[in-house]
Amino acid sequence: MQLWKNKKEQSLFKIFSFYNKDVNPDVPYYQKAVFKHFGFSVNHVFNNKFSHGDFLNDICKRVTDTDYLVIFDIDCIPIKKNWLNHLMDDLMEPESLVGAAQTANHLRDGKNLYISPFFFSISTDYLKKLNYPDLRMTEQVRKSNNFPDAVDAGQLLSEEVSRNGGKLKYWWPTHIEEEKWDLFDPQHPRFGLGTTYNDCIYHAFYSRNNLSDRFFVKCKSIIESM
Repeated sequence: MQLWKNKKEQSLFKIFSFYNKDVNPDVPYYQKAVFKHFGFSVNHVFNNKFSHGDFLNDICKRVTDTDYLVIFDIDCIPIKKNWLNHLMDDLMEPESLVGAAQTANHLRDGKNLYISPFFFSISTDYLKKLNYPDLRMTEQVRKSNNFPDAVDAGQLLSEEVSRNGGKLKYWWPTHIEEEKWDLFDPQHPRFGLGTTYNDCIYHAFYSRNNLSDRFFVKCKSIIESM
């Protein structure tokens, strides 16, 4: 796949992942190793003052020298080399937000399906057209979106895309190591710790300090498999 589009070095995509001091330092190490194993690079952003919404706001507004932004949680990785081809196929339809399906079980009786911030991709042109929606859960943002309680950046962005007539393209659980939460979709009713999406993307969940063993096992199995 062509990574550079023209002489101005406008890239087709850039991958970003955020973490802070609460994350076991081996987690970003292994994430980077998996991406390198498949021939990709991931841009790590370490910041102890940013919330996840702050990080997304910064990247979405500041990084404009690429056609598509691809966001991974620090404990989320591809498990196949061709994951990007599948992602780009979904992104070819204009004004699309593509990523992993999730729901917040504590809101709207769980029936609030959205594209999660732990893995998603969107075009930089489309973000500009949306006027860079604020992805922080501040009191002002919560009230303006009629949310009774805190939600995450993925739900904010998903609902902004829907309000503006864009397309939400969900990647669904295809394997779950430990079922934990309801997804409230008839064909994909559950997700949980160590969930794989579209047979391409793996998210460990909860990889903080001493809760990272599941992620390390998965990364090592991928790196040692080829």
